[in-house]
Amino acid sequence: MADLVQRLMDLWLAPPADDDAVAAFQALYTDPVQINGVAMSAAELVARARALHASYEGLHHELIDQVHAPGKTVIAFRMRGTHVGPLSTPLGDVSPTGRAVDIFTVDVLTLLPDGRVNEVWVLSDQLGLLLGLDALALSAPAAPASAAG
Repeated sequence: MADLVQRLMDLWLAPPADDDAVAAFQALYTDPVQINGVAMSAAELVARARALHASYEGLHHELIDQVHAPGKTVIAFRMRGTHVGPLSTPLGDVSPTGRAVDIFTVDVLTLLPDGRVNEVWVLSDQLGLLLGLDALALSAPAAPASAAG
């Protein structure tokens, strides 16, 4: 299982050239694979990997922990790099900031008997990322209106 985890991490850090990219993802993931309950094709995974590399430069990861059970693997890791391109988020796009990022993520992987991943639940610290990029303006709560007396 540790070999699978390393192969997955390597694939996301260095997606292969155009001709081999879809096949490389199909070797490790079913096509389609469920990501947070949504079916995604291998081609869509390639597009996600390329978007990741368009947003960040110098990507590397630190594997914090991994837990293996029959048909399941859970990995906790940090991904670090520099924010150099537009970043699409649920709250909108974030323009490049040139800032260092440190994104903590936990992936829960469901595996087929052949070792390929057929479902992933991704939990990523998006709030910490957005705060680190100054992409969220936090303000103090408004003071309560005083009662007229």
